[in-house]
Amino acid sequence: MIIPVLYEDDEILAVDKPRNIHVHPTKLSRGEESIQSILEKRFEHRFFPAHRLDRPVGGVLLFSKDSEIASKLGIALRSRDSLDKRYLCIVRGWMEGSGIINLPMRQAPGKPEREAATRWRTLAMAEADWSDGIFPKSRYSLVECILETGRYHQIRRHLARISHPILGDVPHGDNPRNRIWLKETELDGLMLRAHRLSFLHPSSGKRIALTAAPDPRFLRAAVLFGWEKNLVTD
Repeated sequence: MIIPVLYEDDEILAVDKPRNIHVHPTKLSRGEESIQSILEKRFEHRFFPAHRLDRPVGGVLLFSKDSEIASKLGIALRSRDSLDKRYLCIVRGWMEGSGIINLPMRQAPGKPEREAATRWRTLAMAEADWSDGIFPKSRYSLVECILETGRYHQIRRHLARISHPILGDVPHGDNPRNRIWLKETELDGLMLRAHRLSFLHPSSGKRIALTAAPDPRFLRAAVLFGWEKNLVTD
């Protein structure tokens, strides 16, 4: 598996994570290779994930090269002043304008609710002549989301709770609409990508800004709906 390197220095490694692979070994991975295990074999070095991306999500992923830097980087990434995490997604329906979703979340059933905030802005919208048997047309929006907090499946759950689930999201989404989307576009998987990551380096204090390569599925959607390509590439 090819894992492109986006940035590297003596303390940090950033890569462009492919879709459908775990960041690190978990109980759910059931022996599958992870990004962490592949990188450790490739570089013959121990790496520490600085944050997480869901298995079906690709994009910018950050690792540290030792435990001390991992601790510093973790603190930096929890600071809203130093961190800027941006995601691209395609959702059901028209989401016009911009806003913030402030809805608390539980990490798991029985756990206490915790603050969760997601800022969003719509980049483009589209309408297609694809009926679900109830409505004659289907509507979609290309949205950029910015995480203010980092809860489990935060963007996916937040968008679903305001009735704009991400296309291809099985546990939180609209599966009848997902089937229409897949049939008409042939674009499979969760339409969510970790597009950009900007943070303050824990040692130098310099701001590091990283952008993932364009997802071919988003490029195809842009062509299909007549969206400007720079919306999914820049």
